[in-house]
Amino acid sequence: MRLSARIKCFKYLVYAYMILISVCGSAQLVIGAFLLWTHRQYSPIVKNQFWEQFAALIVLGLISQLLCYLGWISTSRKHRCYLGTFCAVLVLFIVILFIVSGWAVATKANLIVPAELAIEASFTEFLSKSLSTDQTHLWNRLQRDFHCCGFNGIHDYKKVGVPWSCYDPINAKVYSADCMHVFVRSIEMNMVRVAVVAVCSALIQSLGIFCVIQLTMLLRRPILMLPNGDNHSTRVKPSYEQAPLQLPTHHHSNPASQSSSSSSTKPKPAIAPKPVLTRVDPPVIKPH
Repeated sequence: MRLSARIKCFKYLVYAYMILISVCGSAQLVIGAFLLWTHRQYSPIVKNQFWEQFAALIVLGLISQLLCYLGWISTSRKHRCYLGTFCAVLVLFIVILFIVSGWAVATKANLIVPAELAIEASFTEFLSKSLSTDQTHLWNRLQRDFHCCGFNGIHDYKKVGVPWSCYDPINAKVYSADCMHVFVRSIEMNMVRVAVVAVCSALIQSLGIFCVIQLTMLLRRPILMLPNGDNHSTRVKPSYEQAPLQLPTHHHSNPASQSSSSSSTKPKPAIAPKPVLTRVDPPVIKPH
């Protein structure tokens, strides 16, 4: 395959790869924004904790869009320096995605104790202020939306009475689940979603690194145009390899050739022959 055809092929593959990165970045933005918005509705119950992973997913989605723009511009201009920078930043970005995924998994494994303490403190404040009749209170909304009742169950309302948010409006029955485990399980599932989205994005965005590297290597090779219209890559040789070895040549004067070429070219001066010494033999002395 000719070099120009190979460059064109990998160029369109990199374009498709940029579209894939943009799709992954959009997915990170949407999922991260939804998880953050859902969590922020009830974040005061856990003292505004466990939201950093959702915000990190949103930031990574924005960075994906910026990387897509950089890769698209670098490919369209066939700029090797920009393509190399894009590839290096992309590798670093994929590593960060794996780190965020591990961060979310570690948070899920260790959030039970701080989340339980924060939820218990919030529920104690809810009972002490006798706000069970306030329909807009956060705990009433939590019990209504998560179909749960109390911190550890319905027995937490023995002294103040069961609030309306603990009843199922369809069956008129009290929810049996306790809000502590339901809410903590919801946060854990959100952390799992962050980890899955980060890992999937990292794996998908690592598929096209080979295409970017191959295009960068192809753009490094110069194109040699042949007389028949084909173009091939060639290695640039140093100057000492390109210059042929100049050997001394001796021109013998030829009167016939000089007379025939005197009309077109100026004759070169003849080189004077070197003087040759006459050999003198020593006298031979005959014996008498």
